[in-house]
Amino acid sequence: MRTRGVPTGARRQPTGRRRAAMTAGLLALVAMVLVACTAPAPAPPGPGPLTPGGRAVLQDLKRSHYGQLAFDDSNLIAAGTGQPIVDFTVEDTPPSIFVNWVVPDAQAAAFSAAAGLPAGFSLAKVQILESDPAPRYWLSLNVYRVSGLTTGLRAEWSTYVDDGGGTPRFMIIRARAAEGSLDPIGPLAPAEAFLHSLDPGGTIRTAMNKTVVQNGVPVVTGDNLFNSTITLPAPGNRNYVVPSRQWVSANDFIYWRNGVNDRIFHNSTSHSAPLISVDLGDVTLNDDSEWAPFLEPVPGHVLVYLDKIQFMISPWWNVTETDGHVDPATLANLGGLKKSLYSGLTSLTAFGVLSGSAEPTVRSVVEDSPPSVHWHWRIPAGQLASFRSAAGLPPGLDLAAVRLQEDDAAADHWLSLTVSRRSGDGAGLRAEWTTTVNDGDGVRTLVLESHSSETALNPVDLFTAPSPITHALGSATVSTTVGAGPTAFSASFAVPDPGSQSTVLAAREWVGAEDLRYWRNGVADQVFYDSTVFDPRVSIDPATVALTYGGTWAPFIGATADRVWLDRGGVDLVTHPWWNLNGL
Repeated sequence: MRTRGVPTGARRQPTGRRRAAMTAGLLALVAMVLVACTAPAPAPPGPGPLTPGGRAVLQDLKRSHYGQLAFDDSNLIAAGTGQPIVDFTVEDTPPSIFVNWVVPDAQAAAFSAAAGLPAGFSLAKVQILESDPAPRYWLSLNVYRVSGLTTGLRAEWSTYVDDGGGTPRFMIIRARAAEGSLDPIGPLAPAEAFLHSLDPGGTIRTAMNKTVVQNGVPVVTGDNLFNSTITLPAPGNRNYVVPSRQWVSANDFIYWRNGVNDRIFHNSTSHSAPLISVDLGDVTLNDDSEWAPFLEPVPGHVLVYLDKIQFMISPWWNVTETDGHVDPATLANLGGLKKSLYSGLTSLTAFGVLSGSAEPTVRSVVEDSPPSVHWHWRIPAGQLASFRSAAGLPPGLDLAAVRLQEDDAAADHWLSLTVSRRSGDGAGLRAEWTTTVNDGDGVRTLVLESHSSETALNPVDLFTAPSPITHALGSATVSTTVGAGPTAFSASFAVPDPGSQSTVLAAREWVGAEDLRYWRNGVADQVFYDSTVFDPRVSIDPATVALTYGGTWAPFIGATADRVWLDRGGVDLVTHPWWNLNGL
């Protein structure tokens, strides 16, 4: 099993103002649960649209429960046993650009030396677009405007490295922030002004001059460093391209030249973004950077992101989750700053959650042992109307077809059951029946039923009582039960030998449906994940699965599932729980 770094240290006891706030939150939580258990119909909320009373219960419970968790996280970060997580949004105005130059193989050694890669790292070839003919060595310049952890215009020159794990990762070899920023190199990076704008005619203009350091402060000179104009094609002439899964996964850990890394959690704004490749005839550029002598003179591609890209970032991850890549002096220099700075920021967020002015952020892990299992059933067209009625769709949602696997030729309507083990928030075995819906902005996941082996909180059932769930991998057999009696779900199957296993790739749109997980009262969680969601899943022959089920969804499924996946990878999740509650 891989190590995930879920905080396991003892919860430190808060003092002073934090204790008072948490005590008040606890009393409010108890009061809300009592109201939820004793009040008439509006509480607790159930399937269907939320009533004003049900929404008020959830708002108070969200503030008190998740506010306390945020204070706990602040204490763990201060102790060095927890990781901060903050929002990081690449804005769409002006659009984010990537200029990607190939580093020829013959120049790779010289480029690596000039880049100053730290010990333990080597250049790695990567395929940036699905349409790229082969992986290459690259230098990428990303220019964008950011909000969240930092703000303003940023420019980053990155290459791709192997950190010893065999998976290519980003490494930032130069960064520039027009308004200054905090990074693990500075750590306080002074402002280095530059231009990056979109004019009314549809041309993106970028201009950066070189800087010199005078008395410890960078001073912008009149000498060009990089400038470009990118003329966006008309909408009907745009060449939309798809980022490779490998390039997306390279973002999971972004290294700096001192070996410190930031951990990134994605959603479909990254892996399925409206991304265009601009014809180089519509691009002018002048690159006078120190990297130019090592690059092919013409970029391999110039890419433009048309929408925002949302990330959650855990800064300076391996300063406290040490991995041997950071020298002791740097750890000593950054460790205390990380603990004090980010515990303070998380504490401020906790007060915001308690007051309802900030969104909570919660980490959890879908474990790889025992492996998760997904059972999928097609919903026949003739049963969609009755299934829609049974699902009790919230207002504004309707059933949506989706491609389940990357090699599916067409979309279908699916009913799925996933059984997995979680750690972190909502720990224990979890069994969830889900389908996919459209909320007007895209395809999303709808949770029809959720069961947990331990007490868990969700916005429909509130604090659920533990359910009888078993899920285990024996010597070569996976056995699962959910519930008891005639309505229980039970399944077992033999795991094929490694040499005879076939694998499938989950389709991007099915993965992206997890960006928002709706519950049956219309409340939705916003979810971010690492790129293990794209790992191949073992395909199990449904004919080899022994299965019985007599519950709510039995009328809509056959005795045999249409698809069965065994997922050995696990996935780390970051969630904004009940994200849309204030808007309902």
